[in-house]
Parts: sequence; C-alpha cells; structure tokens
Amino acid sequence: MTNPRAKGALALLADKMRSEQGQGTVEYAVVLTGVLCAVMGLGALAKAMGEGLFVEHALMSASHHLQLVALGSVADIFAF
Repeated sequence: MTNPRAKGALALLADKMRSEQGQGTVEYAVVLTGVLCAVMGLGALAKAMGEGLFVEHALMSASHHLQLVALGSVADIFAF
C-alpha cells in the first residue's frame, strides 16, 4: 500500500517539473540579445557613416580616380 501523502508529494514534484516558469525568462533573454545586437550593429553603421567612410570608399573607387592610376600602370607596362 502506498501512503497518500507520498502520492501527493510525488504529484506536487511532477507538477513542478512540468512548470513553464523559466521559459518566459529564457525567451526574454534570447530576444533581448537579438535586439541588443541589432542596436549595436546600427550604431556601428551610423558611426561609419558619420565619419564619411562610405563616401571615402566611393571616391576611391570612382572612375576618375582609376583613370589617374591607370596612366601610371600603362607606363609601368611599357617600361617593362
């Protein structure tokens, strides 16, 4: 024969094991991590734009810049 108190204690323990109390905390931590990564990425992008990094890169790869470099390359080829 099983003690009724033992059955009650086992049922209570089984209910605690099936509890979903921590699931909300874990989901919050995962979502918060994703949001913080997105905010940090946008911050880095804004800083790069503020420093003119993209404009500088565009100017360096512009066609008029390459024409100046190409003249020196042609001279090097013919001098070889």
